[in-house]
Amino acid sequence: MQKTDIAIIGASAAGLAAAITLKMGAPQTKIVLFRKASKTPVPCGIPYIYGTLKEVAKDLIPDDPFISMGLDIKVAEVTEIDTQNHELLYNGNEKLQYNKLLLTTGSIPFVPPIEGSNLENVFTIKKEPEHLELINERVKQAKNIVVIGGGFIGVEMAEQIAKLKGDSANITIVEMLPHCLLVALEEEFCIKAEEELKKLNINIKTNSQVTKLEGNGKVEKVLLASGESLDADIVIMGVGAAPNVSLAEKCGIPCDKRAGIEVDEYMRTRIEDVYAAGDCAAKFSFITKKPCGIRLASVAAYEGMIAANNMAGNMVKNRGALGAFSTKIGDVAMGAAGLTQRGCEMENIEYIKGEFVGPDKHPATLPNTFKDMKTILYFNKKDKKIIGGHVLGGDTAAEMVNIISTAIQAGLTVEDLYFMQVATHPLLTGSPLAYHVIRAAGDAYFKFKNL
Repeated sequence: MQKTDIAIIGASAAGLAAAITLKMGAPQTKIVLFRKASKTPVPCGIPYIYGTLKEVAKDLIPDDPFISMGLDIKVAEVTEIDTQNHELLYNGNEKLQYNKLLLTTGSIPFVPPIEGSNLENVFTIKKEPEHLELINERVKQAKNIVVIGGGFIGVEMAEQIAKLKGDSANITIVEMLPHCLLVALEEEFCIKAEEELKKLNINIKTNSQVTKLEGNGKVEKVLLASGESLDADIVIMGVGAAPNVSLAEKCGIPCDKRAGIEVDEYMRTRIEDVYAAGDCAAKFSFITKKPCGIRLASVAAYEGMIAANNMAGNMVKNRGALGAFSTKIGDVAMGAAGLTQRGCEMENIEYIKGEFVGPDKHPATLPNTFKDMKTILYFNKKDKKIIGGHVLGGDTAAEMVNIISTAIQAGLTVEDLYFMQVATHPLLTGSPLAYHVIRAAGDAYFKFKNL
């Protein structure tokens, strides 16, 4: 029987981050990584297959760098885990004995209980190259395209398909909430995103619910609760994901189908020498410490690194999922970290809000300047610590959000951010007199002074 130090089941963000971390700390560690898919797609790059990259092959993580560091990648499905004897069963009758096991089985697309969801040309977004290629083929053939769900996946898929199809397709997003992206972003940013989508001739139906999909074998119509009917040659569902806990559940590893595999702050399950990380593992909020459903590749990689360190004996605690998001819709980039105003109010957190609008280069007459880049920051009124931030503007918005994310994790106060020192450059940032995070923090700083 083959033996290994570490077995990892799952080969996306959490599994690969764990493997890299283990090899960095102890290159001699034997690691066997299992994946069911033929190749691993870049998760966040999937929507861009359809408009920017134009083919699935350009969105695949290569195996060679991992093989060269000594990782044994097996394209096989693990069907049994004998946690008492530390053994895995795969490929029907092959066995592997491990010292420690990491489950990074990810998530599965959530399929709402809508009649007709099983019709042909109704797709969820799976991280499988062949499935993604089939979507690519069908999208190219389709005229009427309906995207159910106005979160990041739904919006990015619609935007990229619009770039691919131009005026040759009728594309509609159906979203239950009052605005697309409302769970993650400030309402005014959501409105701006919708404006950008409409510039691409994408129809947006918010406050709308799908009740039924109709068709003779293939989908033909999407029926809404309002009574409206939408023509549909293809339907793409982007309404979220659920933790993939089927293997853990089958093998007696404690888990919750909605929350994920139960883990402690060291990413340990209740079974000795078995760890879990990424979308399959249960989450809690960095800010509120309450259970949460944040499932992002960045969070998965973070948890994979923590699990790897703990399997190696370094004992690192998971501090919770913060939730840092960024996207680009049309010509506008936007992102957020931590709580929105709506989130603060839902958690009954008293806050002070700081804002600033200004150009993202200096002088503003430079080419390609985003003249009204906006930053919003939220500070806890009780201790002055930053608890959320939002940026809308040019391509630098994402890295500005990363500054905010770091500040939240570091527990920085309004004074820390207002009096921080940064690098500025005319072509790359706003002016040192008008650096967005500093000026937004300054706005909040003087509001605190006037309390």
